[in-house]
Parts: sequence; structure tokens; C-alpha cells
Amino acid sequence: MRVYSRSSRKAPHGAFFVGAFRWLCLPWLVLVIGAAPVQAAPDCSLADSAKTESVQAEKVLDGDTLVLTDGRRVRLIGVNTPEVEHLPRPAEPLADDALRQLQAMAGKSRLYLEVGAQPRDHYGRTLGHLYAADGRNVIAELLRQGLGFQVAIPPNLAHADCYASAQTQAREAGAGVWRHDYFKPQPADSNTLKGGYQRIQGRVEKVSLTKKVIWVDLAGNVSLKLDRRHAAYLEGAALDQVVAQSRAGPGSGDLVLEVRGWLIDRRNWGGKIQQQIASGQRKRFLVNLSHRSQWETLPVSTRSH
Repeated sequence: MRVYSRSSRKAPHGAFFVGAFRWLCLPWLVLVIGAAPVQAAPDCSLADSAKTESVQAEKVLDGDTLVLTDGRRVRLIGVNTPEVEHLPRPAEPLADDALRQLQAMAGKSRLYLEVGAQPRDHYGRTLGHLYAADGRNVIAELLRQGLGFQVAIPPNLAHADCYASAQTQAREAGAGVWRHDYFKPQPADSNTLKGGYQRIQGRVEKVSLTKKVIWVDLAGNVSLKLDRRHAAYLEGAALDQVVAQSRAGPGSGDLVLEVRGWLIDRRNWGGKIQQQIASGQRKRFLVNLSHRSQWETLPVSTRSH
């Protein structure tokens, strides 16, 4: 059985663009050249209150969602905490810890809300960064304590680099979700995969480049979808190596990835995809990647059962 560990190996950021151009993926290159660079605050704490509004919490629903006294339901940008109990489904480990931590920071005192570039999600919730009365960034504190995983979804990337740093601190310290067995990475070839937010590890089996999408199939049951609209945010060592493997062809190399994101069970979609999954033409599970913080390359080692 294979086990994977993190690698500090990095490739030059520009390698992806050269490779993609050679593969006639000109739209990717044009998009990145025309994209504005993502600017992240050097410190997660509140720097400019003019960009925020003063609010107060009425009720905390879970580690990343709360209701304000004005009735708005706010989903925190940049973090996904363990799920609380939703009968008949029990709470995930650390869910109550994350909820209590958000309650402690929110309290009944004044808070500062910075609404995201995309102000609402498809549930109608307000998307925002939240700061405590003393200016501390609530999301960064949750990540630093290992009470959730970073998520980075364009266009709400204002503090993505700062949140990545907070998560790295937790990971290196083995705090919270980075210590608990429940949140360990699942192999892409596991027969027990299920939908929801997951850490997945697997060997790259096939890479397909088109003008709009890069598809990465992992050995097993998982495909990764990289939309060209997010090219500016995906650029980095992992993407460089994926593109390099696409040039070498299917089955070449031993590139292994860890990805973090929402695992979508396409067997629930119906239509032709059902037959394609049954025949092996498509993988059952899909993860949409939209930011470089969602994945990394890993060296392969061997572990006995």
C-alpha cells in the first residue's frame, strides 16, 4: 500500500505557461497575461475599517456560519469547518470545537464584516471575512487552530495567501484536523469514497488539455477539473508538473497529488454520465480545482499494511 508525504520540490512558475503554449493552449496564456494579480493582505488582522461594516452576531450555527442581528446569514470566506450534527447524520469530529471557537470570538460584541467580491452564494447567504472587536481575523484564527481547512474560490480571494499561511502553521503543528484520523487523506482508488469535502491522494493516470479545461484523471475513481477561467490562480509547481506529464503521455511518470475540495458524486447526475461511469469512460467522482492552495505534488513511498 502506498503512502504519500509532502514535497518541498518546486518548479519555476513560468514553466506552465511555456508548456501550455506549446500544447496550443493559447487561451490559457492570454487569460493569465490579462488577469490582475491577486493581492493578499500581509497581515490577516483588520487593516482598513472603511472597507467593513459594523455588525453583531445573533446566533452561531456552526464553525463557519452565523446569523447577524439584522437577519443576514453569513458564510465565512476562506474556511470550511467540520459539519455539525444534522440528523440522522452525526457531527464530524471537531465540529463542536469550531462552533464554540466562533461563538467565543463573535460573542455579543461588535464585529466587522468585509463582504466578498461575490457577495452571496447560491443559498442566498452573505459571503464575508469577519473580524473580532480587537481586529483579529476570525477565519485566520480558526485555520491557525486547525479547526477547518482553507478554501479559496474566485473571485473571493482577498486574503487567500494570508489564510494559506495560517493553515500552514496548523499543519506544521499537527493541530486539529491535521492530527485527527478522521481527516486523513483518502486514496483516489478507495471503494469507500463519498461526497463532501475531502482530502484525496492519488497517482496521475491521464492528463487531457483543451482550450477551456485541463482534465486530470487520478488512478482510481477521481477526476480533477481545472477551468481556464481560474488559470491565474492555479499557476504554480503542481500545475507545471501536470502539464509536463501531459506532454509525456498517459501512464508515464509517477506524479502523485494531494487535492483538497468538495468531492462530487457524478453518479447522482443521471443521463449519459451513468453509462460512461459504468463503462469506465468517466470517473465517478469529480473535484473542481480553482486555486493553487487546493493541491500539491507528493513523492511516493511505500508502507506495509
